[in-house]
Amino acid sequence: MNKEDVIEKINKLAQQDKKRRIDPRYLKVMGFLVAKGFLYTNENIPRFPNEHINLKDAIWAGRYVEPRILEVLPAAFERFKRHFAGDADTIGNLEQLIARIKDKNDQHLDFYGIPIEKVKPWFFIRLRDGRSKSFDKRKVSKTFRFKPETVTRLKNLKEQSGQSETEIIEKLIATANSV
Repeated sequence: MNKEDVIEKINKLAQQDKKRRIDPRYLKVMGFLVAKGFLYTNENIPRFPNEHINLKDAIWAGRYVEPRILEVLPAAFERFKRHFAGDADTIGNLEQLIARIKDKNDQHLDFYGIPIEKVKPWFFIRLRDGRSKSFDKRKVSKTFRFKPETVTRLKNLKEQSGQSETEIIEKLIATANSV
């Protein structure tokens, strides 16, 4: 292969990339991820914070245009499930991947060729709006049955300290662990 053939091939790939970057599937997915705060770009891409994304379109955009999309897609899906749609297999595969990451059972795992080490950090970032919580900041709902006098004491502590009942119990547990 001579020099001219290589240059011609590079130019052809550049034209193909240029066409793909104006594809509505890419613009929709990238606009959503940028609006939510997962990705940043220096391109002028319209933001779509409330858009509904087809998972196949997102995977196409990640495979053929911008690989960073594949890095953040599992975390975006986990935090904004209502914004994503797709067939049962695609959703099942993503949920399986997320479950394995949650269980820390992710050795030798990849997502469309992206190593799991690059995918995992996106589950723990803080996003702009602060409404969706990362894995490590999510609260777990737990129910306890207290005696009536314990509930009265807890309510009195709540009124005196100005803290929530949950904060009081969490601080008590934290001090018990430090002893």
